[in-house]
Amino acid sequence: MINKALRYLLNNDPRKVMSKPGTVLRKMFNPVYRHVIVTLACKRKLIIVSKAKIPKNKRIIFTPTHGFREDVPFSQKIVGRQTYILCGSLPEFYESMDGWAIWLSGVIIVDRNDKASRTAAQKKMEYAMELGSDIIMYPEGVWNTSENLLIGKLFPGVYNLAQATGALIMPIALVRTDKFVYAMLGDAFDICEYERKEGLTVLRDRMATMKYELMEKYTVGKRSDYDDTQQYWEKYQDDLVAEIDYRYDFETERKSLYIDKDITEPKEAFAHLDKLCPCRNNAFLFNKRNLN
Repeated sequence: MINKALRYLLNNDPRKVMSKPGTVLRKMFNPVYRHVIVTLACKRKLIIVSKAKIPKNKRIIFTPTHGFREDVPFSQKIVGRQTYILCGSLPEFYESMDGWAIWLSGVIIVDRNDKASRTAAQKKMEYAMELGSDIIMYPEGVWNTSENLLIGKLFPGVYNLAQATGALIMPIALVRTDKFVYAMLGDAFDICEYERKEGLTVLRDRMATMKYELMEKYTVGKRSDYDDTQQYWEKYQDDLVAEIDYRYDFETERKSLYIDKDITEPKEAFAHLDKLCPCRNNAFLFNKRNLN
């Protein structure tokens, strides 16, 4: 751990990790932060394709898509104001210089393996808004490395925070190429006009629509690039990890995916077959398993 001085941010008491003077100083420093530090931290160039007007005199929860290292600093840059960002990657924060950079802007640390820390994160974000700041949080919770889902299932924390604070939601979509990151900031809306499940679906749809529009226009590939889809996807994920300079915690990231209890995954559905002893009477089950 190279950022031991920042361990105090793991405290679950909001008033021991944030203060009004600290927030004021971060607001004053933020233009320099966005211009200098964010630029130095990113090797790609940010192209803002469209940016909705941010409402005045309203607290905002910005909800970016999440899938690569640079989406964090570029989310801060497209927002264009001081925010507290919810960070759940402890290796990134405590084992790399990224931690100090994020701290300068404003950060709320959550240990995703600790229930008390997860509960406290909500109160910390509410307190940050009381101090006059907005929030950036990634409702997917982890990098989306799905082969087919534009946006993963969303955690309900974003809805709960909006409900507790009266904040509006503004989705952000980002996609990357070798040299550029393309971004869109969507219109603000009141997610609490919907009940929780519907509201999360509306937000997910908005994020997915913007991301699809960016992908369709800026990330065109050749069919030959995908002859071996498994090899392509493994390389893609390896390239993502190669861009970071800290230990990627595969186990924590895997466990931190949102699990929808209403959906049964194939692995879960066929788990009972692992306990069967093969015999003539149940052989047909294994045949079906092989076909799938």
